[in-house]
Amino acid sequence: MFYIFLDTCVFLDISTKKQELPLVSALEELVRTKVAKLVVIDLVAQEYERNKEEVANKTAKRLSQEFKQVKAVVSEFAKKNKAQTIEVLNDINARLPLLTDANYATINRVERLIESAEKISISERSKIAAIQRGLDKKAPFHISKNSVADAVIIEQFYEFSLGVNTADSCFFITHNHNDFSAKDHRKPHTDFENIFNGNTCYFNNLASAINQIDNNYLAEIEFEYDFTEETRGLREILDVLDELVDKIWYNRHQNLIWKINEGEIEIVPKGTKHYGNHFIHEDILEGAIKSAKQVKETYEDVGPWNDFEWGMINGKLSALRWVLGDEWDMLDT
Repeated sequence: MFYIFLDTCVFLDISTKKQELPLVSALEELVRTKVAKLVVIDLVAQEYERNKEEVANKTAKRLSQEFKQVKAVVSEFAKKNKAQTIEVLNDINARLPLLTDANYATINRVERLIESAEKISISERSKIAAIQRGLDKKAPFHISKNSVADAVIIEQFYEFSLGVNTADSCFFITHNHNDFSAKDHRKPHTDFENIFNGNTCYFNNLASAINQIDNNYLAEIEFEYDFTEETRGLREILDVLDELVDKIWYNRHQNLIWKINEGEIEIVPKGTKHYGNHFIHEDILEGAIKSAKQVKETYEDVGPWNDFEWGMINGKLSALRWVLGDEWDMLDT
């Protein structure tokens, strides 16, 4: 069994960085198949809960600010293909809310991982050992900052590892190289040499730890992510939206013609003061017939559709309009 300890910074990074998504999937699969067990110290869970929203919001603000800076540079200095570049940037800007909101979906997955993990509390021994590290100026107290939480976390990891079967392994993963790493960030600080030996391993990134378990494991998941659909661009959404509106309008127009032929709707001359669902003015009908001809020439499939197909088309229009800010069931054409 592989026991995996993630520092708070690792949990936060895999929650908010899109490139880390394969790592989340890999960790979920390792836990699901019982190849590895995630062990979470209660202090780490508390720190994650306290900081997750702030980190996600900072990520969203950073993306927005970086976008504005790029657009400003393009607007000021670009010459060739400037209009095309601005159009692409506007499309990206329209997608930013979707891209940043994806952070919260990942946060939810990480929260479920934490919930499923084995929880351990800080022991009195770990607290005393952390204080002793401070008094001795040993890492993580070798730099001028309050590192009590980091010291407690590493000591609790050490205590847990002492009770693990020698056939099992304990992995400690952190991105906090200032407090935990040696000059070579892949290795632990020398003050932790008594902790990391034998079946205990130190990693400065989750990918290395997963590769230590199985060299091909992460590669297979990353291959799947290479074929994951990206968020669709605004231009693509608007094009489909226009097509759906045209087709739905055309179907309603065909119903109008049927009602005229059945005598349910009367055609009245232009300017006639007859209004309502049972009348249509001649000039309006002429314009509608021209528009219907254009729609029919534009699209291969304009119906007729069965009830299921008609429901799907209307549902697609409603969904796309909702994504762009309308209320549900907005089906006006």
